[in-house]
Amino acid sequence: MRLVNYVVYVFLFGCLISFPSWADTNNLSGTLVVVNKKGDSVDFIDLSSRKIKLTLATGRGPHELAMSADGHTAVVTNYARGNSLSVFDVRQAKKVKTIDFSRYPKPHGVLFLKDQKRVAVSSEGSDSVVIVDIESGKIDKVIATEQRGSHMVALPASSERVYTTNMRADSVSELDVKSGALLRKISMPKVPEAITINKSGSELWVGSNDDGLVTVFDVANERIIKQWQGYSFPYRVLLTRDEQFAVIPDYRNHTLDVIDAMHKEKLRQIKFEPGTGPKGVILHPDDRTLFLSAYQKNKVLVIDIVSGKTLFELPTGNGPDGIGYSAVVLP
Repeated sequence: MRLVNYVVYVFLFGCLISFPSWADTNNLSGTLVVVNKKGDSVDFIDLSSRKIKLTLATGRGPHELAMSADGHTAVVTNYARGNSLSVFDVRQAKKVKTIDFSRYPKPHGVLFLKDQKRVAVSSEGSDSVVIVDIESGKIDKVIATEQRGSHMVALPASSERVYTTNMRADSVSELDVKSGALLRKISMPKVPEAITINKSGSELWVGSNDDGLVTVFDVANERIIKQWQGYSFPYRVLLTRDEQFAVIPDYRNHTLDVIDAMHKEKLRQIKFEPGTGPKGVILHPDDRTLFLSAYQKNKVLVIDIVSGKTLFELPTGNGPDGIGYSAVVLP
């Protein structure tokens, strides 16, 4: 029966790609906020006009970006020599706060907690996760990962746990947000970086750079559910909100894989030309239109993940990486 269901699912997926894209490219609106890693800045890009509205300075060496659920606040980690967070009011299109991270150097991964008031930030320099109140700018708590190279973070919908990929320890740390306790250290294939977790917190998806693997783990049992080989640098992994698909950009292979997240099958591989360097990924609210930062091209590619087609491109500054979407339309 499972085989029959899967065949039907693949058939329906094939039917979908024969129809027009999920996104009406003429009606996409809102604002992308894109980190320019080499430019120490963020671009505010208007989707309707497909132009950069303005560019604002961050701290030094910005990498990742988290957008609040309402699209009003963007938080950027200044990783390389910046040791700070830059907080932007998207509606006003201005930087409103800089939060000092000198005691917790090399802040990198960042995600909003469920309360949308705090963010969880990995500090690679202190091997910890720092919980920060964005409005007050104060540190709520610091949770040690007890592992080296804590680089990216993942949160289930509850935000009760936070997970970090520890690149120099070949592990993932599981931390309790409320108590601040380290719960587990889970062994991983070599040099884990990319990470996400499903809403229920039952499946952990991890990309391992040295081994060229993307692995799906059963969190409760630390059991491998599925593993894909052949990656060179699986830079990020992102689940659609309905958890039907996962997307995996490979920075060195210049590809984007689209995975059937339910049945754990690779549906397609989108190949880009050499010199693209796919990095940051975020979804439009339609859950099928992907914004992908092309680091080596200084562009954002707008992709329909159902058809695999690049719908259009957007200009960016130098070295686009972290990326966030807001429904806010700037004047």
